Amino acid sequence: MTTAAQEHRTITIERIYPNCVDHVWAAWSIAEKKRAWFGEGLKDFDFREGGVERSGFDTDMGTHANETRYFEISAKTRIVFAYSMALNGRIHTVSLATVLFADHGGGTKLTYVEQLCVIPPSDGAEGREHGWRALLESLAAYLAEDTRAKKG
Repeated sequence: MTTAAQEHRTITIERIYPNCVDHVWAAWSIAEKKRAWFGEGLKDFDFREGGVERSGFDTDMGTHANETRYFEISAKTRIVFAYSMALNGRIHTVSLATVLFADHGGGTKLTYVEQLCVIPPSDGAEGREHGWRALLESLAAYLAEDTRAKKG
């Protein structure tokens, strides 16, 4: 039995946030706000078309590194970016991602779509989906706290 040299997958995650599109967009586009939910591992943040974002974190598996490049930013509507994930310096996934923002009765429907190439060995699409679900849950907690702080 042979192992494929790579695997191509697509993941889609939809979330509804009670916050308006302006607030959800700001959480993605303003460095301090993004760090609040994305994590302190966010090192470089250049949110513009052609801009680069870098982040990293350590686990018992080793050092994880992310490098992102923004290709399209359509204010309060869409972000298109490509990113790679590496473990201990070895890239194991490369992805093209689209984040869509839409009004949802005063809240926001966020749709995250990622097309990825998995380069074994890797935690694969399951690892990326798990990571993005956790990040989008962290975004929900940040938005809830930000809303409470503004009311209080």
